Order: sequence, then C-alpha cells, then structure tokens
Amino acid sequence: MHYLILLLSFLLLISCEEMETVVVVELPPIEKELVIECYLEAGQPYRLLLTETKDYFEDLTACPFIRKAIIVISHGGIKDTLKEAPFFNDNCDVNDFIPYGFLPYLSADSTRFFNYGSTVLCPLDYTQIFTVEVWDTINNRYARASTQFLPPSPILDFRAEFNNSGKAYALLTTQDEPNTEDYYRLVLHETSLTQKGEGLLPIPVGRRPRFDRVLDDGGIFSGNTVTTASNYRFESRDTLIGTIYHLDKSYHDYLESIRDAQSANNSPFGQPAAIQSNITGGTGIFTFLSYDRDTIYVP
Repeated sequence: MHYLILLLSFLLLISCEEMETVVVVELPPIEKELVIECYLEAGQPYRLLLTETKDYFEDLTACPFIRKAIIVISHGGIKDTLKEAPFFNDNCDVNDFIPYGFLPYLSADSTRFFNYGSTVLCPLDYTQIFTVEVWDTINNRYARASTQFLPPSPILDFRAEFNNSGKAYALLTTQDEPNTEDYYRLVLHETSLTQKGEGLLPIPVGRRPRFDRVLDDGGIFSGNTVTTASNYRFESRDTLIGTIYHLDKSYHDYLESIRDAQSANNSPFGQPAAIQSNITGGTGIFTFLSYDRDTIYVP
C-alpha cells in the first residue's frame, strides 16, 4: 500500500511538472516625461529642478537629471533664462563630496536643491501671470506651465502644550478668508531645516518634517480660523519650526496626489494613483511659495 501511494505521488509530481507553463509578460515601453519642480519666492532667485520619470524596473541609482535644457521664466513681457548648475559626474550619492554629481543651487533656507537657476530676483507681483517654458534640447521635448502669486496667510497662534505624561503637542492656527476658496499646508520641523552632510553642502531635510498636513477651508474651517495640532511627540527644550503655506488649488492637488501615490506604492492592495500636475507636456509643479514661518522653544 505504501509503495502504491509513493508511485501515485511520483506520477502526480511528473504530471504537474509537465503542465507547468512559464508565462512571460512583455511590458510596453513607457515614454519618459519631463518632471519640473519650480517654486517661486518673492525676493529670491529663480530656481528649478528638471528631471524625467523612470521606468518601474529601471536602476534607481541612475541620475534622472536633464542636461543642456533651455529654461525661460517670464512675466509681464520680462523674460529670464536660467543657467544649468555645474556638473562633474553622474553620481547620485547624496553623501558624496559633491552630492548628486553637481554643485546645485539651493533655496533660501537650504531645504531644496535645483539644477537650474538665475541671479534675477523674483518680484512680488500679485497682478501678473508667471510662465515657465522648458526645451529639452537633447530629447526634443517641450513643457510649460503658469502660476500666480497668492498673499501669505499669517500665523495667528503657535504654541506647545503638555499632557500628563510629559509629552507636548504643537498647535498651528491661521485665519481663513471667508469669501474665497483657500488651501493650506501646515508643517512642523524640529531643530533645523537642514542637516550637515559629509560633503561640501548641507543635506536638505525639508521634505521630511515631523508633522505635515494639507487642508482646505471647507466644512468646519469655512470663514473661521484654520487650526491643526500634531500628536504628543515633543519634549521640553525641543525647538520647533512652524510654517503655514497658502496654496493654490493646483499645488494642493499635486501634494495630495503625491501622498496617494506613495500610499498605493507601499500597499500591495492599493490602486495606482496619478500625479495631479499643472505642467503641460510633462508632470510636476510650478507655483509660488507663499508662507509665514515662526520658531518656538518647548518650555
């Protein structure tokens, strides 16, 4: 009886091996898109990061920077052409002596880096439309976008309060304009917006805040103060940097879609999420950074 069972098992195994079929799924080639990140700040030089999208299985360490592009920012008939940052190699190691293989332009607070920039200062102008045009001269691609400046939304209240366990939460408040549709981003950083790198430049950490929330003025916030609070995660003598951004709808939708895409990418059951962009001929964001910022020390 045992021999019969072994024989049947052996025959079943052979049958399964013969029925096994290897299916090779050929994925169609994906056309790469230009990716533009440009945040205008009044009184600061023009800065722009130009990269391109990657295939899902592409080497993640390969540098995506677009070289030798022509980039023009214009408003009210005035045009300014941005220059490319000095490149040395294609190394994308952030901790290298020359991070990312080039000496990037930095934002005013060193929270972001860019590979194209200008010495011209962006004017404070609420009336003019600002436009960016990008010509990828190597791959014959063109992209453009437009934006308009919004007034900042001032911080009304920024404080920390403790619970019975000795942990503090931070509270950020701004005033909402009842007659307009408004969007906000309330962000908390701890100690500093940058950290010291091993190379020549500081490492931007502005994209890794301790607290970050995007809100609109619908529902309970309409026509009232907009308030948000962090979890109880801070301790006495911590230094907190609070920022309230006044967003246009395109920037709000861009931020929300990025978070949806990140959540979907981290979940095997998540549905793919498309990035909402105001770039024609590519993806990304072209917008003003309109914000108020303050620093407090947790008592």
